[in-house]
Amino acid sequence: KQWYQRRVREKIAAKVPNLAPFKEDLLLEAIAQTQAKNDAKKARKGTKMPLLVTKPEVVKPKAMAKSVSAHVTISQCDILLWVIDVRSVDECLCEEISNTIKRGKQKTFIFLLNKIDLVPFSVVRKWHTVLSKTAPTFLMKSTQIILTECEQIVPALKQILGRFGGAKSILSYLNRTYKEVTKIGVIGTKQVGKTCVVSSLLKSCGRTKAKRSIDTKLSESIRLTTTPGLIESESGGLLHVMDNCSKYMNYSPEVLSALSKNIRKEDAMFHFTLPEYSHPEGFLDALAIRYNQYYLKTPDHSAVGRLILKQLRDTRLKFYVESPAVSELATIPADVMVDVERFLFKGDALKITGSQLDIVIVKKEKKKRGGEMDIEEGDEEDLEEMGSGDESALSDEGAMSGEEMS
Repeated sequence: KQWYQRRVREKIAAKVPNLAPFKEDLLLEAIAQTQAKNDAKKARKGTKMPLLVTKPEVVKPKAMAKSVSAHVTISQCDILLWVIDVRSVDECLCEEISNTIKRGKQKTFIFLLNKIDLVPFSVVRKWHTVLSKTAPTFLMKSTQIILTECEQIVPALKQILGRFGGAKSILSYLNRTYKEVTKIGVIGTKQVGKTCVVSSLLKSCGRTKAKRSIDTKLSESIRLTTTPGLIESESGGLLHVMDNCSKYMNYSPEVLSALSKNIRKEDAMFHFTLPEYSHPEGFLDALAIRYNQYYLKTPDHSAVGRLILKQLRDTRLKFYVESPAVSELATIPADVMVDVERFLFKGDALKITGSQLDIVIVKKEKKKRGGEMDIEEGDEEDLEEMGSGDESALSDEGAMSGEEMS
C-alpha cells in the first residue's frame, strides 16, 4: 500500500509545478480522490452478480427389465415363441410350462431352434422332425452375421445380408396365419438367445432402438412383447455349466470327469487327437499330455480342465447332445431353408450321449499355516509312550543324584 501511494504521489507531483503554492495539500487531496475511485470500483465488482448458466435436466428413461417370469409372459400373450438351444434340447424343454400353455384358452406356442450354426445340419434335421410333431418349428441363427470383405463393399448387400438369419420366415408365417390382433411373447431358459431373437424380429421389421417399447407393433395384426420370459430350470447339463462357467472353473477336473462318462472313446480320440488310453479313467491324463499341461512333472488336471471349459464357452469346441433315433426325417419348408441356408454348419462336433452330467464336487481343505501338522491316533499313542519314558528316565536320574549326594 505504501508503494502504491508513493507511485501515485510521484505521478501527481510531476504534473504540479514546484513553485505552485500549497503543493503538498494538492498532492494529498489528489491521492485521496484516486483512492476513493479505486474503492468504489472494487465495491461495484463485489456487488455484481455472476452469470450462472444452468443446463436443463435430462430425464433418463427407466431401464427395462432384462427378463420376467415365463408365467407372466404366458398370461399376457397369445402366441409364445419358445427359444431352444439346439445343442442341448432336453435342457431347454419344460413339461410344466408346456402344460400351462396348453391349458390356456387360445394359446399356442412355436419352437425356435436357435444356434443352428454350431451343430451339424443332420442334428438340426433330427430335432426339427421330433419337435415339429408337437408344434410348428423354425430354424434361427440369432447371433450377428459376419459378412465377407466382398459383401461389405456393396452397401445394399450389407443392409440385406447383415440382418439376422431365420426371422423373415417366422414373420411371414405369423402374418399369413394370424389375421386378427395377436400378441406375441418370447420365452426360454437361460443363455438360449431370447434377447437376440427379439432384436432380430425388430430389425427385420425396421424397428430401431428409439421406436422400441414394451409392446412393439411388427405389423397391422401382430404386436411383440420385447421383454422375454425366463423359464427357471434346475438342469445339470453342459449348458448349465457354461452359464455358471466362472463357478465351475475352480472344479474343472470334476466337470471333465463327469463329461468323460457321456463321451464315447472314439469321439474323444478323434476330436481331441488323443492316443490310445483307458476310458474314462485316463481321459484327464490323456488331455493334459495332449495340451502339454504339467505341474511338478505330473499331468495338471485343473489347468487342462480350465482350457477345455474356455473352449466350450467361446464356442471354439462345438458339441451337441445326441438326438433320439428317427425313422424318417421330415422335410424342412423351402422358405425356412432359403433364409438360413448360408449359415448352416457343415463340419463335425463333439457328440455327447446324455444331457445330464453327474458332477461330484469335493471341497478341498485348506492347508494350515504356521507349520502345524495333523497328528493321527497312532502317532499320539507313540508320543504318549515317548513322554512317559522320558519322565521315568528323569525320575531315575533324580534318584541317582540323591544317592550320590547322600
